[in-house]
Amino acid sequence: MSLLAIVLCGAGLVATGFPARAGSMPGLLFRATAAMALGIGVSSAWFATRLMASGRPPGRADQAVLCAAGATLWLFFRRKAASDPHPRDPAPAWLWSLFAVACAIAAAAFVEHTLRFPDGGWDAWMIWNLRARFLVRGADYRAAFSRDLLYMAHQDYPWLLPGVVAQGFSSAGEMPLVPGLVAALFGILALAIVVSRLSACEGTRWGILGGLALVAMPCFPIFASNQQADVPVSVYLALASALIAATSSRELWLAGFAAGLGMWTKNEGSLYAAALLGAFLLRRRDPRGAMTFVLGALPFAALLLWFKVTLAPPNDLSAFSTSASILGHAIDPRRWLELLLLVLRRIVYFQDFGLWLVAAAVATIVLARRRLLTLPALALLFAFAAFGPIYVLQPHHLDWLFRTSADRLLVQMWPAALVASIPALRSYASPSIESASAKG
Repeated sequence: MSLLAIVLCGAGLVATGFPARAGSMPGLLFRATAAMALGIGVSSAWFATRLMASGRPPGRADQAVLCAAGATLWLFFRRKAASDPHPRDPAPAWLWSLFAVACAIAAAAFVEHTLRFPDGGWDAWMIWNLRARFLVRGADYRAAFSRDLLYMAHQDYPWLLPGVVAQGFSSAGEMPLVPGLVAALFGILALAIVVSRLSACEGTRWGILGGLALVAMPCFPIFASNQQADVPVSVYLALASALIAATSSRELWLAGFAAGLGMWTKNEGSLYAAALLGAFLLRRRDPRGAMTFVLGALPFAALLLWFKVTLAPPNDLSAFSTSASILGHAIDPRRWLELLLLVLRRIVYFQDFGLWLVAAAVATIVLARRRLLTLPALALLFAFAAFGPIYVLQPHHLDWLFRTSADRLLVQMWPAALVASIPALRSYASPSIESASAKG
């Protein structure tokens, strides 16, 4: 019943959010991927809502209501899907082969890392799976957010991922396979969103190139296997970035809905949602469209506020800060210089990112000079810039916090960066490609 609720809720939301039928197989795949991601998020958010409202997890009656609501939306808004057996700009066989090899290597790395570390990475057993176990085992779910826990358990974090894992524990038993499967699913969704969206909008060649840029990043399969919330938040950020560039109010609403789920996944999700909204207002100057985006995110913003006000203890960054420390860090030039050096060193951190970040930095400069930056790319630049003051003003040692968090921030933004930048790169490269084709 839980799986059926996820599928039907996702299908209903996608049917509601898209004003026209899909025109190609990649378009259908994108909608199916979006439906799965949205359905999972709604199921977890409803799990949290029922717990905070009544102290009890949702039962079969709740699942039946979700199923009925999703089915009603789908029946009312569905449109007959169309498929195109001849995708635009098809990818050559060698590119498909290279992508398949990269996927196989990434899958092998995921399996190997999961077998060696079945409980996931540090954050998995210290935060996310710990929270899920509290939610399943405890007589009172509020113990999962007790102020008596060590602050490194981050009781203030939103809990979309623990909610998903806790429901899996309740259904299948408390075993490491459950969070491992959830981690694998979110990794697949991140890849599928990038490939399907770019293939539908830019052509299969560019979709495969985008997927290759994600799956061939050395740290991506490892972060996916770590069972942490960074890949899940990347799924919702990439989905929101893909949809916010649309002109339809329905897709803008769905973009806000996806951004809201990102807010309920990690604290950084609120910053990403604000960055998307700011970029939309700056680029589009459309207050009505911005309000549509806000209305989509509003249910999860309200849920997050409810949790922060009633249950969550203060965040460690604010709890350990004082007005004097914030001012002192803000006016300390050595701290800003240290951050700059750390960022420059991380760009060439080959064992995690290969040369992808170097390529991204070069592409950003080129596209900015040509005024080809897309709306979601501008939003990601806003988010990237906002993390600078956060790093400088926070109370911990800068080097320690940067080394333990910078990689996860880049993993969170990378799928969205591909969705945002590859359309601009295609526009930049099109004259050269057409010229080469004509000569051939």
